[in-house]
Amino acid sequence: MAVVFGKLRRCASSVRGMGAGLGWHLGTFVLGLAAGRGMLGEISPFTAPAAAMGALYVNGRSGWPLMAGVFAGLASRFSLSPGVKLYGEFFMAAAIFFIGRRYQRYLADSWLNPAVFVGGINLITKYIFMTVGGAAPGFLPGLLSEAVLSGIFTVPFQYVFRNYKKQKTLFSILLLVLVYYGLGDFQLGAASLREVLGRSILLVAAGGWGAGWGAAAGVILGVFSGNLVTALPMTGFFAATGFFSGILKSCGPPGVILGFLLTSLFFSASYGQPDALAGHLWASGMAVGLYLMSLRFLPFYPGRKGGSDHKPQPLHAQVGVAQRPKPEEALCGDSFGVSHLDPRRLLLTVSDGMGSGINAARESRIVVKLVEQLLGHGVDPEAAAGIVNTALYLRGGEESAATIDTAVADLDAGSLEFLKVGAPPSYLKRGEVIELIRSVCWPAGILDEVDTQVLAREIVPGDILIMASDGVTEANQFGETPDDWMYVYLRQLPLEDAQVVADLILKHALKTAGFENRDDMTVVVARFLREKELE
Repeated sequence: MAVVFGKLRRCASSVRGMGAGLGWHLGTFVLGLAAGRGMLGEISPFTAPAAAMGALYVNGRSGWPLMAGVFAGLASRFSLSPGVKLYGEFFMAAAIFFIGRRYQRYLADSWLNPAVFVGGINLITKYIFMTVGGAAPGFLPGLLSEAVLSGIFTVPFQYVFRNYKKQKTLFSILLLVLVYYGLGDFQLGAASLREVLGRSILLVAAGGWGAGWGAAAGVILGVFSGNLVTALPMTGFFAATGFFSGILKSCGPPGVILGFLLTSLFFSASYGQPDALAGHLWASGMAVGLYLMSLRFLPFYPGRKGGSDHKPQPLHAQVGVAQRPKPEEALCGDSFGVSHLDPRRLLLTVSDGMGSGINAARESRIVVKLVEQLLGHGVDPEAAAGIVNTALYLRGGEESAATIDTAVADLDAGSLEFLKVGAPPSYLKRGEVIELIRSVCWPAGILDEVDTQVLAREIVPGDILIMASDGVTEANQFGETPDDWMYVYLRQLPLEDAQVVADLILKHALKTAGFENRDDMTVVVARFLREKELE
């Protein structure tokens, strides 16, 4: 039974590490569904960016619900279109997803590369399918426009998905926009989903920001509600409804709802549409229901106190260390430190002294001790790096240089801060997704000044942080990219005890190097868990 429970606990940790949750899976599925169906005129610029996000930024297996939504949206949107167009859309989305996953490490750290990648794959795949399928002449300008817009829309998609746990507001807005465009034609009884969402947006804008914002939201909704024939009357209706709903904002939600319903009834009667009155009232009633739900659930709703009742759960850290000196050296030239700046802030430090042996060990130990003392006395990390650099620089000599690689984990806030000076990348593993944290900077002690930058990341239960010297990360000295092996190996590494992970990485690094390490090797691993998971 102990074995069974152990496997269940590891499985649960894996799910938590991937950020998997029913609400998140449902949200990504709906977003993919709306993106697959969303159209701007005759082009579909949302499908390709959504597929790219599933490959690059959605953790582990959580990308599959998003892609399932994309494929379902494409199938329903093109059910009456020529088959070749349907196959081309499916192939384009699948190509972006699988190629993006294969080259994730080269795309996820850039803003420009994913946009060019998405636009290029969109253009190439659809051009091939449309040419082979005998599309009518003159399709290229429209296809080029779609490819360019797909690349452009990839940028806001990236901004939301790159750190979606901190961008819940923007994720909600993006989801709402895509649902409005992609799923707006769905019928909810006598009204369409677009009508219900439009009225709900008016209520949220008027109730949250007042009459002016309500009228502005109405103008925007009216302009994008249909063709030029229907846009003008709808703009007038939406703008007036938003304005008069916002006038009663001071009376709270009941006043906003009252103003909204009275205005809706007035305009319905004045337009002389008794046949459509039932559908009009049905859409307004459902919009009121969504507005009341938004008061509780929308993360960006103004005036509501949010977040105070949902503090992040405190984390605890397991730390494991594995080290091996360079052959024929009695002392490892790398040094590491594990300390606490206060009871709930963990400091991890790795320093690689230039060269190997006693001299390298002396310099790296000086760096570790200085960093711990400076940060322990409240010195800013960037200022601490400058002080250490100056101290090594004044000592003079090439052997006085050393790298600085620090990570400060706030276990209460669930955050990590990295400072890297000449250090190789660190790896943050969450399920099957590996994020590289890197910074380009010379080692301390070489130049009179260092240009440093503190990098911040969020951590959740199940995350594993790996810090290592270049003797480990560049063990594959015969490969085109020496540190590529580390990324591939960590993706398949199971979630285990921190010390076990450190030992496994060091052993695999030795195997990769042909069991003859040409440099000192150091691995520091921190695994973040809730307190009950440590038992």
